[in-house]
Amino acid sequence: MAGELAALRQQPELAAQYFLKAVEAVPDATLAMRTTSLALTAKNEKLALKAARLWQSLSPDDEQARQTVVRLALRNGDRAETRTQCVALIKSHAGGPEEGFRQVAQLLSQEGDKQQDALAVMEHLRKLWPDLAGAWYAQSLLALRFNQLDLAENSARESLKLKPGAAETLLLLTGVLVKKGDLPAADLVFTEVLKDHADPAGMRVGYARLLLDAERLAAARQQYQAALDAKPDFPEARYALGLLALEQEDLDAAEPQFRALLTSATLKQPAAYYLGRIAETRKQYPEALAWYEQVTEGDQAIDAITRRAAVLSRMGELARSRALLADIRQEFPALATRFYLAEGDILLEANASEQALVLYQDALARQPDDADLLYGRSLVHERQQNFTGAEADLRNILSQNADDARAMNALGYMLTVRNERLPEARKLISRALELSPEDAAVMDSMGWVEFRQGKIKEARVLLEKAFAKVKDPEIAAHLGEVLWKLGDKQRAQEIWGAALAKEPEHRVLKETVERLAK
Repeated sequence: MAGELAALRQQPELAAQYFLKAVEAVPDATLAMRTTSLALTAKNEKLALKAARLWQSLSPDDEQARQTVVRLALRNGDRAETRTQCVALIKSHAGGPEEGFRQVAQLLSQEGDKQQDALAVMEHLRKLWPDLAGAWYAQSLLALRFNQLDLAENSARESLKLKPGAAETLLLLTGVLVKKGDLPAADLVFTEVLKDHADPAGMRVGYARLLLDAERLAAARQQYQAALDAKPDFPEARYALGLLALEQEDLDAAEPQFRALLTSATLKQPAAYYLGRIAETRKQYPEALAWYEQVTEGDQAIDAITRRAAVLSRMGELARSRALLADIRQEFPALATRFYLAEGDILLEANASEQALVLYQDALARQPDDADLLYGRSLVHERQQNFTGAEADLRNILSQNADDARAMNALGYMLTVRNERLPEARKLISRALELSPEDAAVMDSMGWVEFRQGKIKEARVLLEKAFAKVKDPEIAAHLGEVLWKLGDKQRAQEIWGAALAKEPEHRVLKETVERLAK
């Protein structure tokens, strides 16, 4: 009863302590399981392990109990108990030792903070079954999970010595080699996977996914194309090929892939959505609108509505655009913030900042202190040169969440653009970069503050990296200016020219080119 009262009062650790005493007095497996759960909720892993041991002793055939003991013993650094429990799991697995090893690899892989312990346990287990291909396979899987690529490769190859030609192990080895960046070796192993395989096209798609994970887009695209060549009626491969071509800005290659999917029951609407994106990119706005109107369900349905609104605005029908978003806000009130933000972006693009400000004021009256709406309004304030208002909104966001990288970056960038309080700007952007190290916008801000502080070579490195990630016109403006200052005017003009061809009216880009190149 004391335990129940503590649980009701949201005191899980105290509840677990009381329950543990109850279990020790009157053994009950169900109560022991609940004790373990409460101790885990309280993050008291030693108490949880003690309870889990009791749970397992009371229910020795309960696989969940044993798995819980494995993970908790590993977290507590008890390699001996972890090994003992894993051996029992392997021996008792209904699918045999090889399947048991896979289960153990999956369990151990979940404890990322205990990599060395997990790998040491697996090494011990593998030595107990030295001639079992599945043991080496499991060791390779675990090593790959922890990015120990040499160990992963060696273990996979040892597994293949024991079970030559095993397709699953060959595919695992292929993945390891891809992650190591050795594509020729990966291709060579993958040819072995394809030999006599019943579904070579499906295996090529699997290989393509591995290549995508390693950001080998061109190689992945080749595999999807090969899969489609082998099996023309393969909609998933065609869809992936279209997406890859679109990501690489190859609209002419992407379009026929999506058009071919318009007869697919499951991919028709996604295909219509991406055909709309292609038409919109080409500024074929009536055609884009027609495609978006066909997307009425699925993952892209909501985005298709906001794209329709953006297209209507670009066609000069701002009132229709706003009416569409107002209607959809009423239909889906839970998504109101998203539609307010879309309308705010459209109004800013249409140079209607006063209307955008009114919109955000109304939205914030309904949802005070909403971080997304405050951020949107800060952009309007900045456009109107109301930097005090913009800073106030961003500070409000940071008062709610001191680690909001977006707000930190925006405030630091605004100060940098104005060439004010640069040490503070650098501090804000540096912290944002720590939180979002792969964000191209934050890299751009850091590059720009370096430039403002006279560190032009350092600025170039950051801006090159940001531009390689995202061909954004503002990043293009900044990188071009840095290159111009460094004397590489030809490359600067090439970057500006390519960016202007896509975004001829971009405010920052136009101002930069007009100031420096004309």
